[in-house]
Amino acid sequence: MAPRSRGPHVAVVLTIALAAIVACGRKTDVKPPEFVAPRMVTELALTTRADGVALSWTRPTEYADGTTMEDLAGFLIERSRHNEPFRELARVPVTDRGRFQKEKRFEYVDTAVIEGAVYHYRVVAFTTDGYYSAPSGAATIEWERPSPSPSAGGSPAARRSPRPRATDIP
Repeated sequence: MAPRSRGPHVAVVLTIALAAIVACGRKTDVKPPEFVAPRMVTELALTTRADGVALSWTRPTEYADGTTMEDLAGFLIERSRHNEPFRELARVPVTDRGRFQKEKRFEYVDTAVIEGAVYHYRVVAFTTDGYYSAPSGAATIEWERPSPSPSAGGSPAARRSPRPRATDIP
């Protein structure tokens, strides 16, 4: 019995196999994990508010190797009180991925503060793949409840009427 001819089917299968092998190749150079972590947050500012301590920082836009970052997932806020070890306080998500206009500054308010206590804060950025930046430099603040500002109606000059009264007219 003569062997059965496989005809054009073999050529199609071989073409598909060859295309799959070529398509599965590496797309970019492999980078070590320390290069795909976000750059660290460099501008961390603290402000005393009546309801707590406000932290404000700028968004990192590059990976540690200097390439543009598109997968920033959020920030980890760490706090230390009276020079104790830093502990995670909160996570602030980034919700503007895929948008044309990205947030440039982020803010978080720590409302669990005690008057007269000294707090140290730092921020860590992280990607959707779970790569974490180095912590920002620690910023320090002693929280004191802000004193109320004088109200406009509190001074004698503010209580005077700017219009003359009937008894003031000669």
